[in-house]
Amino acid sequence: MLAALSNRRFVAYLVTSALSDGGYWIASIAQGWLVVKLTNSPFWLGTVAAVAQLPFLLFSLAGGDLADRFDRRAVVAVNNALIALIALTTAVLIARGSITVWWLLGLGFAAGTITALEHPVDRAWLYDLVGGRALGSSIALSSLEWSIARTVGPALGGVAIATVGIAAGYAAYAALTLPIGLLALFLRSQRVATPAGAAAAAPPAGQPHAIVVFSFFIATFTIGVTPYIALLPDIARNGFGAGAKLYGLMAAAGGVGAICGGLALALAGELRHKGRLVPIAAFCGAALLAGFTRVHALVPAMLLLAAMGAVDTLMYALANTYVQECAGDAQRGRANAIFSLAFLGGIPIGSVILGAFAARIGTNSTLAWSGVAVCVSSLVFWFCAPATREAA
Repeated sequence: MLAALSNRRFVAYLVTSALSDGGYWIASIAQGWLVVKLTNSPFWLGTVAAVAQLPFLLFSLAGGDLADRFDRRAVVAVNNALIALIALTTAVLIARGSITVWWLLGLGFAAGTITALEHPVDRAWLYDLVGGRALGSSIALSSLEWSIARTVGPALGGVAIATVGIAAGYAAYAALTLPIGLLALFLRSQRVATPAGAAAAAPPAGQPHAIVVFSFFIATFTIGVTPYIALLPDIARNGFGAGAKLYGLMAAAGGVGAICGGLALALAGELRHKGRLVPIAAFCGAALLAGFTRVHALVPAMLLLAAMGAVDTLMYALANTYVQECAGDAQRGRANAIFSLAFLGGIPIGSVILGAFAARIGTNSTLAWSGVAVCVSSLVFWFCAPATREAA
């Protein structure tokens, strides 16, 4: 962890990413509560979240091509400026009372498209900043930063929308996403050659077959487990009778767990056998989700949300490190694009499917069965894909 933090460029990246990610979570809380107020429907909650994530299915691979062909810092700068513009437009529409669920769908798709194009670029840029050195710790710290933002953002968002108003959440996102774009503009691009030891650890051409098989497994988790976040407003309001502030705290509970998971990974350093650890984490996360649906007391529910948040961080950090280690340098952007397609592209599919089932049989029943299905998927991967499991 200390080796990663000694890199000033990486530290600057962490700080500005924390601001941007905090703004994202503030806006995410605002969006969820706005959809509940406009529709009071778990179907629309899932649909709005799905439309914002749908571009990861459509454009992630194009983002990988951008990462391998163009100046990564320029792409990061332009994309964050566009995201700020979209967030500000949404805030203005809400303040004027002109916002509708259809506006949310259109603006969410636009912002999601930009984010989908940027994510593989951002992951490849992170590799450039650390030069392949202390990669596991760097990705763990990046996940820890995201987890802190996930904790602080929902808490601030819940308070903000209850006091200042929903529009303030989007305005905050617009302001907080600009610093990382400015950093990308002024931080000279510098791609550091992979150390000789790291080059010897994996074939230069990478292991594309392992990345593809592994990504298919990751998609089962993001389809079957991750969408619980999009359905949390319905659980909070209709399951626990919670208001905006308590909903924000429930979302923040997951962030607390995510911080613990990210900190544990950062302190652990460069872990081996990531291909084994990921299916174990996926099984645990799915089992926790199924258990969460059977709990009706607030304190146990918050503890389970914290545990699920820890699993989310472990899954993302370990899976991304696995892909980075299996990728060849010439195709790093495209390898990260496949990872983005699996990890983030699965969310809109899951949000639509689980949202539709939740509207028919209830949110808790839907999430319980989904958790069981992902537990089975984890066992299938473990026993049926040993070569992929041992690739990194």
